[in-house]
Amino acid sequence: MFTGFFSGFFSYLALIRDLSKAVAMGLAIAISAPPIVFAVFLSGLLPIFRLLRAEKLLPEIALELGSLDPEIRQNTLRQLLQRKDAVPILLKVLDLPVDKNRFWEWNGEEAHLLAVEGLGRLRAKEAVPKLVEKLQRTRLRKMKEKIFWALGEIGDPQAIQVLVPFLGEKEAEKALRKLGQGDFIDAFHRVLDSRYVDAVEKLREWAYRREVAAAFIRVLNSPLVAELLRFRMLRMVEEGSSESDRDSKLLMIWQQTLKHTLNSIWALVQLRAIEALPLLERIGRRRLASIPKDEWQDDPIIAECFQAIKILKPFTTLPRAASFVPEDISTLPRPAPAPEAPSTANLPAIPESEPKDIA
Repeated sequence: MFTGFFSGFFSYLALIRDLSKAVAMGLAIAISAPPIVFAVFLSGLLPIFRLLRAEKLLPEIALELGSLDPEIRQNTLRQLLQRKDAVPILLKVLDLPVDKNRFWEWNGEEAHLLAVEGLGRLRAKEAVPKLVEKLQRTRLRKMKEKIFWALGEIGDPQAIQVLVPFLGEKEAEKALRKLGQGDFIDAFHRVLDSRYVDAVEKLREWAYRREVAAAFIRVLNSPLVAELLRFRMLRMVEEGSSESDRDSKLLMIWQQTLKHTLNSIWALVQLRAIEALPLLERIGRRRLASIPKDEWQDDPIIAECFQAIKILKPFTTLPRAASFVPEDISTLPRPAPAPEAPSTANLPAIPESEPKDIA
């Protein structure tokens, strides 16, 4: 009952800010609503509480970034960019709820997009850790693209490592080119399209081998590849042709997807990316389950996966290389102390000179 009262009380108070009506609403919900309703109310209150707190911590203009009116949002961003404290304000906006709340007239997604844009336009290097954190958490494509753009505008080299796994994404590659990594982007695409050995060698020399492998793994995890694995006859995709323009375009898409799939598997072998083994085994199993047994031998994906696993598997059993970092020996057992030497206090003294002969 207490939970119901407080959930109704705080929710109504947050919405209309009338104390007496909030008390009445809390009592009504406490009496009539089942426990599940309380949980729903409480979960819905959290974003509102964060916005209430933001009203005290942020200038009023900052909350206008989440206005439901697009024109107000754009005007607010222009005004914020002229302030000396714009960067800390925009960083705090990224801590506000990202969802939409019509009762509070708050569009969190648009507020976050504008905050990221503002940080990019200000080239705020102190914002890079926050943008990287948000990039790793968000699932919104347009949010990722906006963060890619902002990281490119800021131009901080520490963003390179975060952007490399997104090779193949147009906006991520634009950002990497701004950061001076254009040669490696070109090498990635030469490997993806044509298996150029010199290109994969260049990628192996790059300081971000693990991140490059993650980019090839992303290719293999794409929805197009997942659909391709269900095809019965991949040889028809490799060698097929069509007179219809529409069918021809679709066929070209599947041919390119198959080529990228096979070349990505090959590249992971060249990079000695043993972290890709679980994925390669999963792709192989899915492909085996999709076609009759008598077609296994002629299937290009099965053949490529089998060869890749055969090469990479032995690397998982190699001994780990010795670290150049000194080992901590503070917890190792110490040698036992030497026993104390016996006392010589009672032994006869040694004469200082030889005794004279007694005649």
